[in-house]
Amino acid sequence: QPQQSTTPPLNQSYMSYNQNYNSRGASPPLSYYIQPRQRLNTLLAVHSVSSFIIGALGYLNPNTASLFFSVESPREMGVARVLSRLYCALIFAQGIMIWRARKINDGEIKRAFILAYFVCFLFSTVAVIMEHLSNEGIVDGKFFGVMKIAVMMGLTVGYGWFTFFQPPATFALAAHHQY
Repeated sequence: QPQQSTTPPLNQSYMSYNQNYNSRGASPPLSYYIQPRQRLNTLLAVHSVSSFIIGALGYLNPNTASLFFSVESPREMGVARVLSRLYCALIFAQGIMIWRARKINDGEIKRAFILAYFVCFLFSTVAVIMEHLSNEGIVDGKFFGVMKIAVMMGLTVGYGWFTFFQPPATFALAAHHQY
């Protein structure tokens, strides 16, 4: 009789993993989140949670806009405060959409989300870098300004990787384990 493999098929390994860890309330190890079939879900979850935090903090304390943009008068600060609140409300709402997108069953819809985020962050990164390089004093070049550029570049690369280098199966819900 041929020897059978001791490794369960992929779907069974996720089911047994879910039963073993979630029944005990244990969190999966960090390596689980970077497995090939879990990377998209991890990117979406991190982006979503970050959007919740940044959106809420920016909306509740719109003066944080001064960390990224230079303002010279009380009127400019008022404009920055309103624009910051509007932008942060959109960021928070984006967090909801991303969190819910993790559960989308249709791979084509999920691919559309990923492509749209790639384009959004690519254009946003280019815009922020162009303003930074123009050196007109609008975009603050201190730590938070540079971090904003770095984060935008990271999101562009992350979503670009999924847009151009991942097979369609990556976007199917069955490929991801839900918590």
